Amino acid sequence: MNKIHSKAIKTKWFLLGIGVSKIINIIIIIGVVAAAIAPFVHILFPKESSEKVFGFPSMRVFLFSIGLPISLFILSLFIAFFSNFIELKEYKKSMRIGSICFLFTSSYFIIWTFWYRADFDIYLYYGAMVIVSIFASFAISRLLQSVTKKISKLKSISEKIPNLDKRIKTVNDIASIMPDDNDDLVTYKAMVDVTGDNLKETITEIKKDLN
Repeated sequence: MNKIHSKAIKTKWFLLGIGVSKIINIIIIIGVVAAAIAPFVHILFPKESSEKVFGFPSMRVFLFSIGLPISLFILSLFIAFFSNFIELKEYKKSMRIGSICFLFTSSYFIIWTFWYRADFDIYLYYGAMVIVSIFASFAISRLLQSVTKKISKLKSISEKIPNLDKRIKTVNDIASIMPDDNDDLVTYKAMVDVTGDNLKETITEIKKDLN
């Protein structure tokens, strides 16, 4: 019964680790494809149109204006995300600063594309876009750092639990074969039993935290 339980725990946490990696890879692939095709989507729409889109004369012109900013925005998200996995502090800091700059630039032009400019004073218009871009870049950067930390923590726990479960089994197996005709051995057996139970409780607590 213990072997079945142990195997089930290891399988569950192994699949959890694999699942997290697959989800991240899928998101990255989707992002790369979106960044690659965004500047070219406008060619699917006619050059002339009777309907305006966010102040632009046609959907084609609108998509042409927003295509490159979207590509830059997605790539800056990748830089911000992967910079959290760089161990060298000098490179990590440089990459984060670069990602924030790219986030600011891309956010600025995305806001510029959607903002209907005719209703505002020119200085208010540019000033507001700068402020919004700064806050958006900062918020996105902080969010990515938080998500990265949680993902790293989850993967770390999922990798450690199978080894922890093996140790529990080893400790309990040793305890089960210890002779009981000596007081010291009995005491040792009791200590090992308690240690194994504590390890099980630790696994249970970790599982509760993740659920």
